[in-house]
Amino acid sequence: MHGAGTKTAITTARDFPAIIDITRLTSRVGRGPYTGVDRVELAYLEWCLATDPDLFGLAKLSDGFVLLDRGGLSAFHQKLTGQVVWGKRDLRAVVGLKTPAPRGAAESDLRRLALRKFSDIPAAFRNFVPKGCRYLNIGHSNLSERVLAGFARADIAPVVFLHDVIPVEFPQFQRAGTAEAFSKKLVAMKEHAHCIITNSQDSLAKARAALDGRDRGMHFAHLGIDVPDNIMDVSRLNRPYFVTLGTIEPRKNHALLLDVWQELEDHLSEEIMPDLYIIGQRGWENVDVITKLEVLKDHPRIHEHNTMSDADMWPLVAGSHGLLFPSHAEGFGLPSLEAAALNVPVVCGDLAIHRELLGDYPVYANVNDRYLWQKTIIEQAEKRLEDLRDACAKNTPHIPTWDEHFVRVNGAVMGST
Repeated sequence: MHGAGTKTAITTARDFPAIIDITRLTSRVGRGPYTGVDRVELAYLEWCLATDPDLFGLAKLSDGFVLLDRGGLSAFHQKLTGQVVWGKRDLRAVVGLKTPAPRGAAESDLRRLALRKFSDIPAAFRNFVPKGCRYLNIGHSNLSERVLAGFARADIAPVVFLHDVIPVEFPQFQRAGTAEAFSKKLVAMKEHAHCIITNSQDSLAKARAALDGRDRGMHFAHLGIDVPDNIMDVSRLNRPYFVTLGTIEPRKNHALLLDVWQELEDHLSEEIMPDLYIIGQRGWENVDVITKLEVLKDHPRIHEHNTMSDADMWPLVAGSHGLLFPSHAEGFGLPSLEAAALNVPVVCGDLAIHRELLGDYPVYANVNDRYLWQKTIIEQAEKRLEDLRDACAKNTPHIPTWDEHFVRVNGAVMGST
């Protein structure tokens, strides 16, 4: 849900040589559990490594770009997933005081693994890769005029995964300058991307609108869902509890849940008051919620976990009375589908993406109606866990797989000529 730890099983063919951008994964080294975007980029890296055509990796480091071959990418993946430890920081990383030590170690290893180093993406880049090679940008790092135009000039077709257009749809939930910077990325994509993949039909429609009606080379493919097979589906408490997952940022609407839990204290006795587990790193532009979390840090029924491991997180979700997902906007909403794969109830806002992926599975509640959320949570808490699971099992939506995703992606890339 929020971090690495579940092996992605991929057998789908890849019928084109590729250069995959691993800049975002490199930047995440040492920064805690992965976000949804990180996990998608990791899934693409594992797909590329599991398939036969020629493969290269690209990373933008503090001193320029490095190009890796398949062997270098495989070594990077082993270090990224903890199978092999990172090496020592080189002189460049040591003197780069602004580079955190874990990322410095990762960049040092990438420099040692590099096939070539570049200060830019020159037209001569085509000389190092086979004809028909595609550049895969999954994590939005290097999604710029400079990089996309550079690959286009080198006759290497850029393929971009566009997760969502939330920064321009909802600028009020972004850090200062984010919407403007994202608008520039959209312009670069419109001008130079050969193929654009989105994660849903909803995201595809919004992407077309944001790209001024572009239709050429636009496709969608639902993301795959990874759920461990051996989760212990047991409650850790003698009372009901609920879980919410995601970065603690304004768009995720944690404020609603904190308000609801404080009001529940006025309506429920201590014995039947449910617990709330908030799992996710603290984000940005969210002073009011962070302040409230600090005030409530000793609250006996509200528990914040910023670095919870997958090993602890999965059983906690599986044993809960529900996943609460009151986001104002979502590009895909991985946690809701992952909860559904476990037959865990979902309470969420009535967003088009939820309707597309989950159908009638969740309880939909207006994210501006605090009373409705309070009422729904009480109703869910009063039900037996077994009854909730049985009801969910009868209404489970289709849970997409990574193989299904990559079949569509491979077809889209090969069909975009």
